[in-house]
Amino acid sequence: MSVEHGMVCHLKRNTLLIILPLLWHVAAMAQPEFENWGQLTAEEKALKVCAFDSEAVAIVLVDEAVADYNDERHLIINRRIRIKILKEQGVEYANTVIPFYARNDFQRIEDIEAMAFNFDATGQQVIQQVDRKSIFTEPRNEFWHFKKFTFPGVQPGSIIEYRYRSTEKNYFNLDDWEFQQELPVVLSKFNLGIPPNYEFAYMVHKSQQFPIDIKPDNRDGKIFFQMKNIPGLRDEPYMDARKDYLQRVTFQLSGYNNGGFGKQKYMTSWDEVAKELNSSPSFGSQIGKNISGTEDFIAQMKALPSPMEKMKRIYNYTRNYMNWNRFYGIHSPDGVKAAWNKKIGSISDINLILLNLLKESGLEAYPMLVSERQHGKVSTQYPFVDQFNATYTVVVIDDKKYFLDATDPYGQPEMVPLSILNTNAFIVHRKKGGIINISDESQQYRESITVSLKIDANKTITGEAWLNSLQYARINRLISWRRGRERYIDAIRSKSGQSLTIDSIGIKNEKDDSLALGQHLQFKGQATTTGDYIFVPVNLFSGFENNPFLSVNRFSDINFGYRKNVSFSTYIDIPEGYEPDELPRSLQLVNEDKTVIFVREMFNDANSKKILARFRIEFKKSLYEAEEYGALKEFYKKMFELLNEQVVFKKKQ
Repeated sequence: MSVEHGMVCHLKRNTLLIILPLLWHVAAMAQPEFENWGQLTAEEKALKVCAFDSEAVAIVLVDEAVADYNDERHLIINRRIRIKILKEQGVEYANTVIPFYARNDFQRIEDIEAMAFNFDATGQQVIQQVDRKSIFTEPRNEFWHFKKFTFPGVQPGSIIEYRYRSTEKNYFNLDDWEFQQELPVVLSKFNLGIPPNYEFAYMVHKSQQFPIDIKPDNRDGKIFFQMKNIPGLRDEPYMDARKDYLQRVTFQLSGYNNGGFGKQKYMTSWDEVAKELNSSPSFGSQIGKNISGTEDFIAQMKALPSPMEKMKRIYNYTRNYMNWNRFYGIHSPDGVKAAWNKKIGSISDINLILLNLLKESGLEAYPMLVSERQHGKVSTQYPFVDQFNATYTVVVIDDKKYFLDATDPYGQPEMVPLSILNTNAFIVHRKKGGIINISDESQQYRESITVSLKIDANKTITGEAWLNSLQYARINRLISWRRGRERYIDAIRSKSGQSLTIDSIGIKNEKDDSLALGQHLQFKGQATTTGDYIFVPVNLFSGFENNPFLSVNRFSDINFGYRKNVSFSTYIDIPEGYEPDELPRSLQLVNEDKTVIFVREMFNDANSKKILARFRIEFKKSLYEAEEYGALKEFYKKMFELLNEQVVFKKKQ
């Protein structure tokens, strides 16, 4: 019998945490017979719109899988998917991609069968099989390959269906089962068989509004999960990993019967996770390794009196020496010495090298498992180590923690990396480790902008803008700039919401992290005119040109990552022969919990013949839960109405 260990509230959704008992059964290796394979129902043929997700361009009618094992404890998964195309935009789902982990022949995808149910002008059903010769394998890199194929003749109204078998060498690498997808799902079910003498823990992440059916079968050693009628989850502005909000179930090995030595628990507490990792050849055994060729550098670092300077120097030394191969993972399977000698490694290879150099130089440093924001949030209630996707390093100086990732080309040791802001991490140390929450209360997104505008007799606006970006604003602007000058200009121009031509741009302090990143723009555009009136925008280059919160409803939390403080001023020369009409009024707007402040000030300086519009926007909080979206959306609506009010000049009589 399953033992329920508790109900955990996670992101306002219910998370079930359950341990599966020791189970013994004989694996059934025959491919399962999926119900109604190749046979459509009248309802499926007639379906034209998803009743519970009316915006859907396609709908998953069935997504089901049976997971079992063979005598070698390989994981065998047979899966079947049926999709109906509802709109023209949904035809892209006829292009199918099945990713699999190919390194060392770890996973194979075989026995793919696929067919399209198309309908002619009279409504007659035409079945078109996907030729197996058209199914091909595309290597993505040394780790991941893709099986790819396309269904023929697909159009709105078509139904596509395919099935395949996946074989993995290690049963215990169970992936999440995701009931929810980008498309709405009518029926999703997963049937899992457990090898003899093993225990698994699982967590169900779901909203209260969606019921789940869970049926354990102790006689056959299986457990069955099923959910129905789940709307699609599409991307939302300032959303972290989509999987944080997907209805899903996750698995992890929790115990096994070790022959005559009795039952062994496996990472059922965070202390056990630390113990397991510290004894691992690819993790704990890599800590304390001497990095060859660094003896002189280490001697120099030991002689430095400032721990902060020591940390920065070692961080930059590692970052400049090592190249990241773009691979993630919490382990260093080939070892840090091999990575150092090759000058290339995974994110954990490089950060474990950084850790060793820091420790050897006399700093207090520990390895830290992280789940980066785009990977997904960590549930702290149960020690699922698969929740993490990378190893970082944490350094402790004067009781303050500094979080380092030596693969980040824009990182600054005194700032929390953008990738882990507002996340949970696990410091791997038996005494000083544990789960911590990561945020940055000392640094924020700080930017000041000054714009100067003139309007000539042809109603052409010419202007200059000076942007000074600090802390996280500096990092964001620098990332954009280093993607290329033209892309940077295009991004600024498109965000402005105006038809502008940027004639020149200059950058200063690009190499000095301690100074504001300075940007100087020269631009021009055409003013909007109506009769005797000229309309001039005052909100340019602020980053607040377009309102991102327009959707009626929102499913995910709003994670800005950092607090913000942006001020911008626009100076407008009063055009010759014109005078300002009634100016927008000066005011202050504050949301209900006083975490967002908007200030607008308007001045008419008769002496200098200029109009000055001055704004300040401050966010005192970086994370808003989905339940706060309604209030934040209304605040944004009012704020953008005020931001978009223009200065109007009328012709003198």
